Order: sequence, then structure tokens, then C-alpha cells
Amino acid sequence: MRDPDSSEQALIEADDKLCEVLGRNIDLLPIVFRFGISSNVGQSTLGEICLQKKIDLDFLLAVLNTYHSSNYFPNTESVNLTLLTDFLIRTHQHHRQVTIPLLGSLMQELKIKLPDTKLIITLEKYLNDYVSKLIDHIEFEEKYIFPLVGILDENGRRSDLKTSSANLKKLFGQHNNVETEISDLIIIILQHIPENADIQIFHDILHTLSHFEKEQIDHARFEDKILVPRLLKLFGTKFRSNAF
Repeated sequence: MRDPDSSEQALIEADDKLCEVLGRNIDLLPIVFRFGISSNVGQSTLGEICLQKKIDLDFLLAVLNTYHSSNYFPNTESVNLTLLTDFLIRTHQHHRQVTIPLLGSLMQELKIKLPDTKLIITLEKYLNDYVSKLIDHIEFEEKYIFPLVGILDENGRRSDLKTSSANLKKLFGQHNNVETEISDLIIIILQHIPENADIQIFHDILHTLSHFEKEQIDHARFEDKILVPRLLKLFGTKFRSNAF
């Protein structure tokens, strides 16, 4: 029988079959989809799939292992920033197109089962406020942060350094708020599940929120530990964590 503890800690490697990797952690399936790997998994290894689809193997392994284990994180200097920002944008698209609509659908189902209750009114307002802030955060990153990867021109001149550094520093505070608010919402729901309620719908909402929270934390790790420090270094700005 599979030892869950050992499988959780084992690093994902190039010669691992993708179907077995996903069998160990099915939550990696949407991550894999963001690399354009959506069909014909079969018995192929990650190395074989990357060769066939022209995917950077080292970057794929770095991302999968980061999402798979909270104890793992790649070498911050070795990650390709262009590949990273492309992946982060695809993650934003996934949350806009899948996660947020799913949460909205679950909330509508809950409203049908518990119409006009104080809990539902509170949850709907909290969720709507959170989604609005998240969309603003996503748009801020895509407009002001990700384009900085290509801001150096052919002559190596830097432009708008002061504004760019200020936007990078601003990002940290936004991440703290986004992560905390998901956790707060989960606690509110757990504290107020009504007696004789449909437990399955609450489980579905809590499971979706919990998975979303973990994805947001891993997403922020890539930005806070790799993207922002590397960009600050690029602009010649000394990175100091206590400055944020």
C-alpha cells in the first residue's frame, strides 16, 4: 500500500510517468494543463512529454515540485523569468475562467438551499468583495509587474526605475491581504454551518476555497521569492525584506 507521507515528500523527476505523478497528487492536474499538457498522457514520462511538446523540462519540474511540496522551492537564480511570467499569467486565466465561476456557482447553489439566511448574505458579500480585490490584484500584476521582465532595451538602459520599484514593493502587501482573506472566509464558514445543513455543498465550497488558498500561497511564493527580488536586482535596487 502506498505510504502517503513518503509520496508527499518524494521529488517529482524527469523519468516519472505523468499519470503516476497525478495519481500521487491529483491537485497537480490543473497545473499540468497550464503547460498545454491536456491529453494523451498514457505511460509517457515527464521528460518524454517535454521533448515532444517542446516544454522546458527544468521549469516544469520546478513548478510541479513547488506545488506538490511546501518543503520544496527551486533555485531562485536559475528560473527563467519569461517562462515564469507566462505561467503566472496562465494561472490568472485559470482562476478567472474556472475557479471564480466555480465559487460563484457553488454560492448560488447554497443560496437555493439556504435562501435569505444571514450566513448566506454575509458569505456572498465577503466572497464578492474578495473576488473584486483579487481581480484588481491580477490586473495590477499584469499591467505593472510582469512587463518589467522585458523593460531593458537593447542598449541596457533602464527606464522608470522609481515607479517600477515602488510597484514591486506594493505587491507584497497585496499578497498578504489576498492570502489572509481566503483563510478568514474558510473560518467563517466552518463556524456557522447550520444544523441539518447539506454537508456536501459546504464540503465542496470549503474544498474549493482550501485548494484555491494553497494555489494562491504557491503563486505568491514564486513572485515574492523569485520574480520580485530578481527584478529589483535587475533595476539595481537593493532587496530588503523588511522594506515591505
